[in-house]
Amino acid sequence: MRALVVCLSMMGCQLVSIAPRPADCGNGRADGRETDVDCGGADCPACPAERICLVDADCVSGACGLNRCLAPSCSDGLRNQEEVEVDCGGPCAPCSSDGGVIASCTDGRKNGAETDVDCGGGECAPCAVGRACVRTRDCASSSCFDGACGPLCGAPLLECGGACVDPRSDPANCGACGTTCTGGQSCVARQCTLLCQGGTRDCGGACVDIAAHPSHCGGCNQPCSPMQVCLAGRCELAPCPFGQVPCAGACVSPSRDPLHCGGCNQPCSPGTPCVNGQCQGGCVTPLLSCNGGVLCVDPRNDAAHCNGCNQACPMLPQAFPVCAGSACIIGTCQPGFENCNGLTADGCEANLLASASHCGRCSNGCAMNEACVMGECCGPLPAGTYQATCTGCSACGGVLRCLCDDQMQVPRPALVPLSPPCPGGFHNCNGVLQCMAC
Repeated sequence: MRALVVCLSMMGCQLVSIAPRPADCGNGRADGRETDVDCGGADCPACPAERICLVDADCVSGACGLNRCLAPSCSDGLRNQEEVEVDCGGPCAPCSSDGGVIASCTDGRKNGAETDVDCGGGECAPCAVGRACVRTRDCASSSCFDGACGPLCGAPLLECGGACVDPRSDPANCGACGTTCTGGQSCVARQCTLLCQGGTRDCGGACVDIAAHPSHCGGCNQPCSPMQVCLAGRCELAPCPFGQVPCAGACVSPSRDPLHCGGCNQPCSPGTPCVNGQCQGGCVTPLLSCNGGVLCVDPRNDAAHCNGCNQACPMLPQAFPVCAGSACIIGTCQPGFENCNGLTADGCEANLLASASHCGRCSNGCAMNEACVMGECCGPLPAGTYQATCTGCSACGGVLRCLCDDQMQVPRPALVPLSPPCPGGFHNCNGVLQCMAC
């Protein structure tokens, strides 16, 4: 005999006897107090796995999850299926000396300190991406986020094509891998968005100046009448103010209107803003777009694109050309050379180390009996007794230089000016050159 406590309003509670209904447990129907056909509830036997249940006691396994009886397992935290202790012994792993489960990193079960099956917890190998974790050391990627191992890229980064990207701002992976922003859009907060600059606003996928655009005056899709112009965001019948010009019956700001950038009917490409009368989406003036838009060059000073795309300054003899003022000129000369005639065509024509007309510097000519040697005008050696005891002599740059023996016959560097002339010839006096006898 079973009893049920029944409480009636205003009358208190009383114990009511309820007779069991064993016939309900074998009639092939889910009736009476059964939770499924002929099982469960207070009167009938417990239900096998996958049958409907309300509480753990309705199931043979003693485990009810999401209103279904769970099959007994070695990780359900219950002592069932002939286990010696909870989740160990019998069909499960052997029990430890204290009656607990002997954890193993290869038993195919989540036990011990593991955070997922056979991984994590510090005792087993780190878990792969997507497996459960508690801390970063539980993951092979060292990234534990919201209880799961993340990719090598830590949140909020994503691994896309083997690279770590930020889906919040990457236009090639905006919000997710492979989501590409097009049409001049940028990735903002995981969304492809048209970013308008220069005070313009995105209206229907185009950046317009709502302060002056007659079709979007003061806001998107707020057109002025044909006889009105948009002034400071309002439709008015008035002449164009300073800084605006009339274009097709409307006042526009050529300094910032992308449809009339720099002048009437000079539109920028879609999604490109007009800033200070220049379309800013491509190459900004004075830069020039070359090679199909791949390069922005300054034709005023780019030697490879001087005064136009791919108009390279030619190589000149002994010179390094440069572009200045959109014209090719000589920049610098190779060492030892100079542009002494001022012409560009023949480059740096003067060899300062050997030219008798430009020896050492432009217009520094040597005398008829002299030659230019390493940038100095060198003439014949002057007369004198020094030549008997001096070697390696040269008369260059107005100076006589030699190695002259002293009293110990040790060669010493010696020099003496060639001007004024020395009528009696030069002499070596104990390693010193002089214009007089010793």
